[in-house]
Amino acid sequence: MKRQTFTRIIAIVAASVLGCTLTSVDVSAQDGPEVFASGFNGPMGVMVASDGSIWVVDSGVGGEEEMMYPDFTTYELKAVKFGHTSRIIRIDEDGNQMEVGILPSIDAGGGEIVGGARLAAVDGTVMVSTGPWVALESDRVPLMSSIASVSDDGVKELVDTFEIEVESNPDGRFVESNPFGMTATPDGKLLVADAAANTLLRVDPSSGDVEVVALFDDLTSPIPNPHHDNKMETDAVPTAVVLDDGGNAYVSFLSGFPFVPGSAKVVKVDPKGKVSDYATGLTMLVDLQRGPDGNMYAVSFGRFTEQGPDPASGAVLRVSQGDGSTEVVTGLPFPTSIAFNEAGDAFVTTNGLGAPGSGQLLRYEGLAKAGSGE
Repeated sequence: MKRQTFTRIIAIVAASVLGCTLTSVDVSAQDGPEVFASGFNGPMGVMVASDGSIWVVDSGVGGEEEMMYPDFTTYELKAVKFGHTSRIIRIDEDGNQMEVGILPSIDAGGGEIVGGARLAAVDGTVMVSTGPWVALESDRVPLMSSIASVSDDGVKELVDTFEIEVESNPDGRFVESNPFGMTATPDGKLLVADAAANTLLRVDPSSGDVEVVALFDDLTSPIPNPHHDNKMETDAVPTAVVLDDGGNAYVSFLSGFPFVPGSAKVVKVDPKGKVSDYATGLTMLVDLQRGPDGNMYAVSFGRFTEQGPDPASGAVLRVSQGDGSTEVVTGLPFPTSIAFNEAGDAFVTTNGLGAPGSGQLLRYEGLAKAGSGE
């Protein structure tokens, strides 16, 4: 049985909204946020480093090499374009960009591109999660389904998350790993949301050890799922994770097709791995971060209607327990991630799905200013 991963969900959205022509929304002409940086190719992750610099990782544009890879929606093998064009970019306080690393990128056509995913820092070292790998006859391509370090010496693979799928495959379905959102723990490890395996992983960057902390149950769906023996269910698709001061993890779910508004949620995972609902009634969550004001903020990728996805329905939400979450930014074009500096300025990547070069990094001044509360 197959999974509905983040990658495949993006592919469904691309097929629905883009057709044969890639489009994007330019926020520079809109009132409100500052366009802090632009020119990205499907930006997926943003991070504010301890020195105040901003880091972005994008999906890339594929490449010239041809390889066989499962179609992101049908799972049938097809020829795709592969290359090392996914970029890790450091941006200074004036908005100047410097490329500091590259990663593999797969272009499956029709706007379906995967590459780098998210960024985090462990003991001052920048870490990046990378694109999905699936069970194929060919060996895994280096720096796919992995956690890697980024330094002046380049990008170095530290952990292969696909390996634990091969060894244990916790949910017994298709062997596939898509390490996505991640956060550092006080003991120098990483908690990683695997959007393909529907698991929360504890990763040790030093040793390469990977442990399954939690396996997330499927969500209820209004339609039969052919990849789940036609059961009325869909995948959770965990996308991001944050920690509270008590060691509890909070994980955002994107949820699988048909992306019913209100079907996504944030769950709480206690230190023993017990999972419980925390915030419900949400839609297509792709990121979750804590702000300096003490609140959690989530990014909603957008809303699906009967006519398909609305390309300017993305939002940033202030997350509250139960059904009390509120939208604080609306009208965003396919936003993918959020990060905060110490002043509470929010940095949001947009046009995660869009024409090459259309990706933007927006800054919302003081959105989560410390002491502002709710």
